[in-house]
Amino acid sequence: MTLPESIANDPKYAKRLLEIAEEKDIPKEWQGTPIESLILAHNFQKPITEVGKPKLLIAACIEFRYSLPVPRMYAYVIRRASGRLVGSEFSLAYVFAQGVKHIALIGHNDCGMTQVHANTPAMIEALIKQGWHKDRAEEYIRYQAARYSIEDEIDALKYEYIRLKRLFRDVCIAPFIVCLDNTNLYLPKWYEEIKDDPTIERNKVADEELLTLF
Repeated sequence: MTLPESIANDPKYAKRLLEIAEEKDIPKEWQGTPIESLILAHNFQKPITEVGKPKLLIAACIEFRYSLPVPRMYAYVIRRASGRLVGSEFSLAYVFAQGVKHIALIGHNDCGMTQVHANTPAMIEALIKQGWHKDRAEEYIRYQAARYSIEDEIDALKYEYIRLKRLFRDVCIAPFIVCLDNTNLYLPKWYEEIKDDPTIERNKVADEELLTLF
């Protein structure tokens, strides 16, 4: 397995991702978990047979070029712009109450949320055509653009990983970048560097800041 050209030839991604080319490349902390099953489905075309009570939450972008290779009854799924879970904390509380202990955060290359500001006028106009008052549409889009726009997909994934680790300390969070060319999952290099950093969870900030951090 090698990096597809769209990633291998782009310095934005090429030297910042780790391949999961063999099953032994799966981090030990994910082996034997629902996260491992998700990786096997993406990268090794092994069908997921675990169905029944979901044990995994998958957070992914609204991207139309990416389809999750999971069966029904396997996982809770939240798809939001840029894959960030800001504003979905209530949904997470419900999922955790059902016994879920694993989250897969999936970002992707060529994310449209890196171009939000260029699309802001069109988004405002789209709401106006739906009956919104111009001032309200402008206020809403500009506020939400600040929450969901990103500059770099890998950095944005890191910020959301850290934010969620601070908010939810009794859950395993696995960050991935999926390549739209081959739908394989790749591991951001920063994960290996910070996954065992105890200061992430101890670095407390006010709850209201955590809900909008980054």
